[in-house]
Amino acid sequence: MEIQDALRDYIIREKFAGQPPAEFDDDFDLIASGTLDSLFMMNLVTYLEQQHQVRFGMNDMVPKHFKSVNALSAFARNQ
Repeated sequence: MEIQDALRDYIIREKFAGQPPAEFDDDFDLIASGTLDSLFMMNLVTYLEQQHQVRFGMNDMVPKHFKSVNALSAFARNQ
């Protein structure tokens, strides 16, 4: 499974209990919508590090990387 698909599935399963909002897509703003809080951000980091061997440095923990599924996928692919 491609990382973008895996991330989308993970977010839908873990944050929305399988029932995402109707407007949810890969550009859905996770920050502005309130979907992403500090705990869920750390869950995403842990998931990506453990399941996809993505490494986050301190300078990588910035909003632009966590804004959407597309942003997270782009960051992960560029690792």
